[in-house]
Order: sequence, then structure tokens, then C-alpha cells
Amino acid sequence: MKILSIDTASNICGVSILQDTHLICKLDQDTGRTHSENLMPMIQQAFKQSNLSLQDIDLLACDNGPGSFTGIRIGIATVKAFQDSLSIPCVGINSLEALAYSIKKEGLIASIIDCKNDNCYFALYQLKNDNYEEIISPTAETITDALKLCQQNSFNAINLTFVGDGSEKYKELILAKFENCVLAPSKNNSLNSYYLGLAGLAKGKEKKSEDILPLYLKKPQAQRQLEEKLKDIKITPMTLEDLNQIANILVSDFDDYWNYDILRNELKTENSKYLVAKLNEEIVGFAGIKVIVDETDIMNIVVKKTFRNQGIGTLLLKKLMDLSRELNCISITLEVMEENYPAIHLYKNLGFTQIGIRKNYYQDKNALIMKASL
Repeated sequence: MKILSIDTASNICGVSILQDTHLICKLDQDTGRTHSENLMPMIQQAFKQSNLSLQDIDLLACDNGPGSFTGIRIGIATVKAFQDSLSIPCVGINSLEALAYSIKKEGLIASIIDCKNDNCYFALYQLKNDNYEEIISPTAETITDALKLCQQNSFNAINLTFVGDGSEKYKELILAKFENCVLAPSKNNSLNSYYLGLAGLAKGKEKKSEDILPLYLKKPQAQRQLEEKLKDIKITPMTLEDLNQIANILVSDFDDYWNYDILRNELKTENSKYLVAKLNEEIVGFAGIKVIVDETDIMNIVVKKTFRNQGIGTLLLKKLMDLSRELNCISITLEVMEENYPAIHLYKNLGFTQIGIRKNYYQDKNALIMKASL
């Protein structure tokens, strides 16, 4: 079986071609995570060196994480494109398993990848009779908790090997808890497309192919920070007192589209429902719907200018959809400027589809009418 193995989960961009366990060609380079530029030329070079082509490949193996979010997506997208073009079976291998395959000594293998601030990705495997059995599935833990898990599942094993860059960084902690363990040589602690290919070979023998999806054990740092901020956002029904609080800054701090008198009348209308988003009692956004029989129409979603692009608008939209369901409505509609691509993308992700268009709805700009079932 000829295997094309691709690893883009770290700084190293790796491409290997194997004939079963025999390595035909291996190109692993530290490209500084410029994988989008380097991966295809490296694959072409590997085929040239091995005098092979994509048509000769029987199995595609790809690192599906954990690791660089961007790098993982590049590798998976490339493998899926190859799979679609020639119907080549493919398998996804996680980074921790690929590291374990670099260890040939029977016993337990603890794979640890450092992800900063005393956090790590961790998994535990057992090698016996050339078979790597997963004991603890890949998980994101503090190094302290990871080593506790390892202690609880090591069965007092004499043969325990630690591998991965985390085994180097946390060497002292590991040796303090596991006196008889073995630390893998430095050369084994980086991701390697050959060992990824070996893991792919073993998995490929079990089943023909699979739909490769990224293994995201932790959300991107920016998303985690954003979610942490959103925890402090409180969304409640809007009152006249809330509207009066922002009356003098509606034009300057929100937008000049919103008229105080119109919003005031909306609050008094029985079939209009408005929500307000507050951060430490400061109003940072508001949104409203109008109920028409069993449907709702979103009137506005407005976020204070200094708080935009922080997820508050998305949070308000989701709350409006929840409120519409509570009112036993079956669908919800909205208008969006046809050139507002980020908003359109968000609405589509939340189930909205375009049902029409309103010419010159925003002065000289057209509006798309979008609708979602509830």
C-alpha cells in the first residue's frame, strides 16, 4: 500500500510517501507556518523524487490536530481535494498518536504537547505486539492534571515513555512523579510525517476511509477571550428607563438611524419586543422584533460603536430567535444590506436563507430579505 502522509499541525510542514512501513520519500521542513505557500510545492517535490504521482497513491493520511488551527485546515483541505479528485481513501490521525508511533519500546506511551501557560494536550497509549492501543483519548489539561491522569492509568507500569515537546518542557515535574520513566530523545518530540504515515497505515487497514474533521481540543485563544467577555453580558427586556439612559447618545454612540421617539413608541406597542445588552449596567446594545401572527420580523440589532466585533450582536440575534420561539412563532425574517458579507455569513450559519430582495432599501443600497424557520 502506497501512502501519502501530510502533516501541517505545527511549524513543521511535512510530506512523506511510504510503501507500507518502508519510507520512500520524506520532506519535513520548519516553514514557520507558511504552509499554504509550501505544502503543494513539497508534495510535487516528493512525487518527483519518488518517481510517483497521485494516481499511484492508495491511502491519504493527514494530521487532524491538535495543533495550529490554520495549519490543520490547510492539510485537511488538501487531502479532501485529492480524495474528491481520484476517490482515494483517507484517514485522519491526531498529533498525539503520531508522536506515540515514534516509540518502539513496548509499554505505556504518554504523548504531551505543550500549549503554554502550564497547559498541554495529552493522551496515553499502550504498545503491545506492534499494536498501539489508546488508553486515554486526546484531551486538553493542565500539566498537573495530565500527570495525575497518567498516574491513575499507568498501572504501576515499569515501561512508561514520555514523548512530545511537553516531555522536555515539563521534564522535572515528570521525573519527580515517575522515577523509572523514560523520556524520548529530542528527535522524537517533533511531529513527523513518517510516523503519521505509519499510524495511517494501521488505521487504513481497519477501514477504507473516513470524513476527516479537525480535532479541536481547545478553542482558538481569541474565541476563548471573547466568550469570557460575553459571560458578563446580561440581556434583559428593554424598558423605557433603558431607552432614556441612551437617549442623548443614540446618534453619536450607536448610529444615526435610530430615532428616540420611534423607539419609544415601539416599546409601547404590544406586538413589539425589545431586548437590551448590558455590561456592568452600561448599555452596549439593543435589538427588537415585531410579531406578526406566527412570524417575527427583526426590526434592528444595534451595538454601541466601541463594543462592535465582540460577539454582542450575535448574542442579541440568538436571544431574539429564542424569544420568537417562546412566543410560538414558526419563522423569523430580517433585512441586510447585500454588501454586508460578514453579517450574511453569520445569518446563514444560524439557518437564514435569502427569500427576496428590496431595491434601494438602504438609500441607494439593496437589501436582502432572509428568513429562518424556528
